[in-house]
Amino acid sequence: MREAMGATLRKLMALEDEGLLIPRTRIAKIKNPWRVSDGTAFVAELLTGAVPVGEGDNNWETLLLARKRTGVGLSDLIQAVREEQISVGQRMGGTGFHGIVVQNSQVDLLAPLRPKPSIPNEVLSPGEISAAEFGRTVGLRDHGNFIALVKAGQTPALQHMHPRTKRVQYRLSAEDISSFHRRFVTLTTLIEETGYHRNTLKTLLAAARVNRFSPDGHDFGPVYLREESVKALK
Repeated sequence: MREAMGATLRKLMALEDEGLLIPRTRIAKIKNPWRVSDGTAFVAELLTGAVPVGEGDNNWETLLLARKRTGVGLSDLIQAVREEQISVGQRMGGTGFHGIVVQNSQVDLLAPLRPKPSIPNEVLSPGEISAAEFGRTVGLRDHGNFIALVKAGQTPALQHMHPRTKRVQYRLSAEDISSFHRRFVTLTTLIEETGYHRNTLKTLLAAARVNRFSPDGHDFGPVYLREESVKALK
């Protein structure tokens, strides 16, 4: 995983701590708890549109250095990248996550101008994950698909105001996650549950005429009803 992403173990753990990289298991004995596909997709997403940056250009810094220097969390930095509030560069000579850099001056604009009052623990919603991040963990790379599923009332989620950006986000509790898995599957979750190859699963689902979940023609991406899918795989 570290080689695939171009990241040290410390960086992987930092991403996990902020809910940006979700391990496939919490079993301590597993040496590589993260999915390689999640890590490489995460890096590829951040590098989309990245500009080349010279090795000696001090106007750019890595995400972890930006966090350490300004106190802006990794999750906030990544969100700013996704919303195109800050630019992304790829350091020449650097590969993968280690080569991803952001502009110092743009990060400074995200940093709080003065200390902010502490936020009560209940507002931080511990143990929850954003809808966009959860969507990626189940193979829905277009985060709009999963959020559309939530907005349509097909799977539960909690509306949550981000404490810094003040933007409304959807977040999932452990029960919300369980509720999704009880009703739906994706190719990613089926691979984990059955061990079958992706192409094998596609063939079996097609043979049983199991279609994507699309009530009234709404497209939520590659999401299937669990009940129909499980029958097709027996």
